[in-house]
Amino acid sequence: MSNAEFIVVSTDTYRTIILRLSGELCIKSPQVRRRFQDRLLHNIRMALENAGITEYKLIRHWSRMDVEVNDPRAPEILARVYGIQGVIPAYAYPWETLEDIVEIGERLYREKVVGKTFAVRSKRVGNRGNIPFASMDLGRALGSSLHAQSAGVDLDNPEVVVGVEVRENNVFFLDDELVGPGGLPMGSEGKAVALMSGGFDSAVAAYMMQKRGIDLDFIFFNLGGPAHERGVRDVTKMLCERWSNGYQAKFHIVDLRPIVADMKDNVSGSYWQLLLKRLMMRASHMICEEEGYPAMITGESAGQVSSQTLMNLAAIQTSVLTPILRPLVGLNKEDIIALARIIGTHDLSADVPEFCALDGGRPVTNGSAKRLDREEERVSRKLLESLVEHRKTLKVCEMRGGADMLESDLEVDSLVEGAVMIDLRTSAARSKWKVPDAVEMDFDTAVGNVAYLPKEATYLLLCDVGLKSAFLADMMRKMGFKAHSFRRGTRALRRHLETMAA
Repeated sequence: MSNAEFIVVSTDTYRTIILRLSGELCIKSPQVRRRFQDRLLHNIRMALENAGITEYKLIRHWSRMDVEVNDPRAPEILARVYGIQGVIPAYAYPWETLEDIVEIGERLYREKVVGKTFAVRSKRVGNRGNIPFASMDLGRALGSSLHAQSAGVDLDNPEVVVGVEVRENNVFFLDDELVGPGGLPMGSEGKAVALMSGGFDSAVAAYMMQKRGIDLDFIFFNLGGPAHERGVRDVTKMLCERWSNGYQAKFHIVDLRPIVADMKDNVSGSYWQLLLKRLMMRASHMICEEEGYPAMITGESAGQVSSQTLMNLAAIQTSVLTPILRPLVGLNKEDIIALARIIGTHDLSADVPEFCALDGGRPVTNGSAKRLDREEERVSRKLLESLVEHRKTLKVCEMRGGADMLESDLEVDSLVEGAVMIDLRTSAARSKWKVPDAVEMDFDTAVGNVAYLPKEATYLLLCDVGLKSAFLADMMRKMGFKAHSFRRGTRALRRHLETMAA
């Protein structure tokens, strides 16, 4: 490969963003590395252009890439492209001698180092034989020129870092580096499907497999109606908008409520949770065969809940032919939640109600595959096949936001006159801010006892981000109640109350 390959989109001059590639790309054979970089270039272009950034220039090197672009959003967008280890905004200047570089550096940094400690971090990149000085020589020369204005050199904890990258014809003065996700370019390892419940685990599992270079579509098993679908749509859409650069994901929606009713009528309660997971895997296998997915991804973690004991995971998987990948199997919940915060899905996932827990009594924790096979035979396979056949499939990029799925007046942006407010948050959340005059009732308790509330009253339901409250309000309306949910949750309510009091 030549020293640089230019992919020109615009001929203007731009600020340069240096992309450090994932270390995994750099250890591949030349042929594989070229293929992976081709995919990375495609994903970079899609990431920029999906954000409306059309004027840029990509310059491809063997160990890194440069993006010349003026748009200030570009660094953060590029820091969400798999295969990129670091994003370094920089300005490039031509040079001929060491003195040229020192003069430029002094002009850029002499005011920045006044009264502060500093350090020069310099390196040479590319054909070093055509750079007639060592990195240490540049560091000493530039450091000496800045020393008089500064509070001195501190190589360990400087207040100002002077970052310099010297190439054969240009010198780059570097800003702070943004950390990228690393991994492999999405799409370089083919395509699979992820089971998406909208909670912390499924979103993080999908992210981790995307990071391994896999284009992902999604399967959602609807157990809770429009409000459940709303929450899962929002989580999936956010995940894809932030991270699925270069691929337009599909979203398969399978309504499993009829099969759950069939299961409850014919199966022992202690096996409900385990069999529901098996039926999800069975339905996913059908979709994988139809769509050509070689594997499915779940967010299961060993021992996290009763259905995820080692014996149960084995029993669920038996007789399901499509490989089941579980990237979270060795992580604890704290690890998973921390990753959810990093990828940006935490707040939405935190308020997606859990619908997989069924009230069938004490669930089995050491399920037998043979017993589970017998229980599965009691459920209509034709019904499951029909539900899969009649699934709804959407493109995530064209998918409506979840807020469009509910009745027009179910969500409100202001207080409802005369309504009884019910705060569905946890006690920990309420301890940080209490809703004035609200009845405090955690979500699970409210779901189990809502039928006992007086129907003549009007209710305004509140939760952290407005998903659980929307689900319960929708459920109450179906039971004949007058119920509303405060849109975007208690944070929005708090701002609304502060605005009214001002």
